[in-house]
Amino acid sequence: MSTTITMQEVMTPAPHTVGPDQSLAIALDLMRKHDIRHLPVRHEGRITGILSERDINFALRVEKANATDLTVESALTPEVFSVLPSTPLADVAARMGSEKIGCALIEDDLGKLLGIFTAVDACRVLAQNVG
Repeated sequence: MSTTITMQEVMTPAPHTVGPDQSLAIALDLMRKHDIRHLPVRHEGRITGILSERDINFALRVEKANATDLTVESALTPEVFSVLPSTPLADVAARMGSEKIGCALIEDDLGKLLGIFTAVDACRVLAQNVG
């Protein structure tokens, strides 16, 4: 009998976040400093989007601007894939794979951000459970 792995068990807890009014330079610095590629965007305590390294690079190319001139809000993805901590890993991984989603945010039933689960986390979990 196998046990169901939940997001609570595999998420990266307490992820770094960024505000929508902060510059992309600040977001890039935070990403580099902590070796991460996704930042939840939080405004007045609520998640309003997700910012990826890819989002930043795309915005900088399209706007032909530098990272200090653009805000997080100008580059973020407003649609966020969010799940409860009790959600099975298999369900999250299946959706991330089928819809090409780079990360899932783990929130409690009141919308409080608890963690993040990225494709890198998925590879780590896979490596730990194979062989």
